[in-house]
Amino acid sequence: MVDAPFEQLVFSGGGTRCFWHGGFLDTVRRPLDLKPERIAGVSGGALAAACFIGGRDEKLLEVMGTAFDRRDCNVSIDWDEFEENGLTPHQQMYREVVRETLDDEAVARIADGPCFEVLLAHPPHSGFPKLTTFPMMVAYLADLAIRSTPHVIFPEKLGAHQQLVDARQAARDGLIVDLICNAAVIPPVFNLQGWNGRKVIDGGMTSKAPMPSGNRGRTLVLLTRKFRNLPDHPDRVYVEPSQAVPADKIDFTDRGKIVATWNAGVEDGKAFLHAFGATSHLVAADSAAFRADRANSG
Repeated sequence: MVDAPFEQLVFSGGGTRCFWHGGFLDTVRRPLDLKPERIAGVSGGALAAACFIGGRDEKLLEVMGTAFDRRDCNVSIDWDEFEENGLTPHQQMYREVVRETLDDEAVARIADGPCFEVLLAHPPHSGFPKLTTFPMMVAYLADLAIRSTPHVIFPEKLGAHQQLVDARQAARDGLIVDLICNAAVIPPVFNLQGWNGRKVIDGGMTSKAPMPSGNRGRTLVLLTRKFRNLPDHPDRVYVEPSQAVPADKIDFTDRGKIVATWNAGVEDGKAFLHAFGATSHLVAADSAAFRADRANSG
């Protein structure tokens, strides 16, 4: 056991790839005595963060796996389903999973837990919000391809706005399910939702790793994909999967893939603990050094 080494914890998004977070944290949480003072999450990472705080990581895996067992297609299969959900059943399924996973006890833990914020993004124009997401999506994909860093900038240059929302207050107000579902609206396929009168899109389009308000101290940043250019920051450790995870971002039909992604997180968590034990200064090391340590440990 070591003294709690991280004061902040950041959950990136990535749809079902976020089950890597669950396996990783299930492995490292107790050995590291991981009790962050501030937590931030974006997109699917908002749900992963809520389950981390609420103690519902394994329950989420089971609830979502059961939901996937009932589906064999990622598009609406008849007119009634299309009228209710649009092109895909994802939003309705996601809301049902979030609602079932975050029971009253979990919501109470979130309300009384550490500072927890969820990143939302707003499209540039309120008049035709869905149309304006098309150039933003292009800018987002271009940013990932060209800059390949978790800190996206191109969509903001087109007028997208970011907002960190107090998830503890949302839990106290009975709005935590709405907040987490709002955080995972992927344009242009999903129907745009609203938060405090403003249309909302997936915050991951503006940042894959949002720092919490009052950003200070040592931060563990959990990613769900590899980037070519991880920032070199003395107070941050960026952890990414050692290999591409089995889960497809928005495939809601395959329990096996999310279980395998959880297990990949477990193995990467073991490698992280090995690297952490090899040096008492990991929290001050850059992410490239950690990746090299992990590769050498295998």
